[in-house]
Amino acid sequence: MPSSPVRVALVGCGAVAELSYAPALRVLSAEGLLEVAALVEPNPESSRRLEATFPDARVHRDTTALSEGTVDLAIVASPPRFHAEQTIQLLREGVSVLCEKPMAATSLEAEAMIAASAAAKRVLAIGLVRRFLPAAQTVRALLAQGVLGDIQDFHFTEGGRFRWPTRSADYFRPGAANGGVLADIGTHLLDLIVWWLGEPMDVRYEDDAMGGVELNCRVELRFPEGFTGTVRLSRDCDLPSRCFIRGTRGWLLWSIHAPEHLTLHFEGTACVVSGRLHELPAGPSQPGAGRRVANFEQSFVEQLRNVVASVRGDARPFVGGQEALAAVRLVESCYRHRTLMPMGWLNEVEAARAGKLSREGSAR
Repeated sequence: MPSSPVRVALVGCGAVAELSYAPALRVLSAEGLLEVAALVEPNPESSRRLEATFPDARVHRDTTALSEGTVDLAIVASPPRFHAEQTIQLLREGVSVLCEKPMAATSLEAEAMIAASAAAKRVLAIGLVRRFLPAAQTVRALLAQGVLGDIQDFHFTEGGRFRWPTRSADYFRPGAANGGVLADIGTHLLDLIVWWLGEPMDVRYEDDAMGGVELNCRVELRFPEGFTGTVRLSRDCDLPSRCFIRGTRGWLLWSIHAPEHLTLHFEGTACVVSGRLHELPAGPSQPGAGRRVANFEQSFVEQLRNVVASVRGDARPFVGGQEALAAVRLVESCYRHRTLMPMGWLNEVEAARAGKLSREGSAR
């Protein structure tokens, strides 16, 4: 591909586009790596702020105006129910795609997206940005090297009162959201589990959905090696947002809201090692710590930098469609095995009604 800036279309001008993608786009635009050539948003109210941020971008109401001749890369940040349809259409037009998570509602949709990418010979990357966090990469390396010994169990929790400044009711509309808290922030955690520990062999899942989308859920996973783990997520109560993994030689703790920190404990010692991650200085004769590792916002830039390099043919997507497929399948398996979360405060009549609503919702 020529060395001219990669022409980018931002599809969907909601909160994730404005708060996460726009700052990263500005950074790489200033470096001359890309230019925002188009904004796609059916609601003029939603696109207005980004029109001011990217005044040279052409504004379209749907993706049919985009093609290989107008843009090189589309960032699909629309509501999740449009991800598969828009991604496949864009790939067929010769446009590479960075699709925000969740990649798709079903594994069949995800596989169709992967097939469209292969047929068009265009890049398909998925916005699982937590893989770009240096701490997440460090955890993966520690586990791969057996630093914790044989894994015994893990416990991941994340949640709090819903504060995301969404401009769409899709987050809470059963026919549009393709799920609640599990499909949203749960996709990130389940992807890390698969990336760090492999795919589970058994899934047990419960949530509080009674005809709507779930605000709370709990996942129990069992792995071929014999260890187990749990994931607890919430949109209406505060939970410690952290990942705890225990092995025969020690344990590690990573706080999701402090992504540059890591805590380790090794068996036989009375102390823990806890601190901020720093880059290793260049050269074997340089002891000590280098600069601090990238934070969440900087990792978003690195994700986009990787995708731009992939479109140019200088790299491969760090998180391609095939790599993201396992998380889609795991979310799908959870919903397929859904049971109602126990709610001890309901009386007998209320519990029976809740169970009926939950079963009817699962059947849809």
